[in-house]
Amino acid sequence: MIGAWRRLALRFKRLREHPAFLTAVLCAGCAAAAAFALCAGAVEVPLRGLVPALFDPAHPMHQVLVDVRLPRIVGAALVGAALGCAGTLMQTVVRNPLADPGLIGVSTGAGAAVLLVIVTRPEATLSLPFFAFLGAAIALALLVASAWTGARTPAPLRIILAGVAMQALGFGVIAIVQFFFADRAPAFVAFVVGSLNGMSWQDVRVVALPTAIGIGLAILSIRTLNLLLLDDATAGGVGLGVRRARLAASGLSALLAAGAVSVAGLVAFVGLIVPNGIRLLCGPDHRVLLPLCALGGALLVLVADTIGRTAVAPLELPVGALLSLIGGPYFLILLRRKLT
Repeated sequence: MIGAWRRLALRFKRLREHPAFLTAVLCAGCAAAAAFALCAGAVEVPLRGLVPALFDPAHPMHQVLVDVRLPRIVGAALVGAALGCAGTLMQTVVRNPLADPGLIGVSTGAGAAVLLVIVTRPEATLSLPFFAFLGAAIALALLVASAWTGARTPAPLRIILAGVAMQALGFGVIAIVQFFFADRAPAFVAFVVGSLNGMSWQDVRVVALPTAIGIGLAILSIRTLNLLLLDDATAGGVGLGVRRARLAASGLSALLAAGAVSVAGLVAFVGLIVPNGIRLLCGPDHRVLLPLCALGGALLVLVADTIGRTAVAPLELPVGALLSLIGGPYFLILLRRKLT
C-alpha cells in the first residue's frame, strides 16, 4: 500500500511539473478568478445568473458588469501578464533571479514620466505608454551605465544596489511632482501605490498594445533568450551578438513594464514572484517559461485586485500594497539564498 501511494505521489509530481498541466491549471485559475471577480462586489451576482447578466442588455446588472467590472478584470490580466514577462526578460538579461523592473528602478522611471505628463498634459491619455517607455528607457540606461561600469557581467549585489539608487531617483522625481502640484496630490496616491480602481475600456486599450507587442516579440525571440542563459563566450561562439541581444531584451522588458505602469501605477513584485515560482516548476526554457509567466502574472494580479476590492468592502485596498506584502518577504528569502 505504501509503495502504491509513493508511485502515485511520484506520478502526480511529474504531472505537476508538466507544461500542459501547468497551463491548464493557470488557465482554469484565471477563469475561476475572473468569474468570482464578476460576481463579487457591492451588488453580488449569483454565478448561475452571470451569463444572462453579461449578454442581456435589459438585465439590471448588465451595465455594471460590462462597463465597470469586466474592463477591470481584463486590465488586471493584461497588467499581470506584462509584468510577469517583463520580470522574466530582466532576470534573463542580468542572469539574476532578484531582478525585477519594479525593484531596479525601471518601473519607477516609467511612473515618474507618466506623472509628469499627467500634470502637464492631462489630455494625452493615449500617449502615456510612450512617455512611460521613455522614462523606463532612461532609468534602464542609467542602471546599465552604473552597474556595468568596469564589469562585463556585474555581480548580483551590484545590480541590486544600482537598482535601489535608480528607484530612489525615480521616487525623488515623483515626490517633487507631488510637492509642486500638492492640490492634485490625492489623485496621485493611488498611482504611487499601484491601483486598478476606475479601470475603463480606454485604459485597457492603452495597456493592450504595448503588452501584445512586447509579449509577441519576446516569443519570437525565444531562441535568443535561451542562448542568453549561457555564458557570454559560449553564446557568442554560436553566433549570438550578446550585447545586442541583451539590449533588445531589456527594451522589451521596459516596454512591457511601461505599458503596465501607464494604467496601474507602481505595481511591484509581480515580475519577481511569478518568474521564480514558474521556473522552479518547469525550468528555465523560455518556450515554456514565457507563456506560463504571462498566465501566472495575470492570475496573481487578478486575485490580488479581487481580494483588495472585496476584503474590506466598501473600502478598496490598492493592489500594489497587497502585492508588496507578499513580495517583500519573498524578496528577502531570495536575497538570503542568493547571497549565502
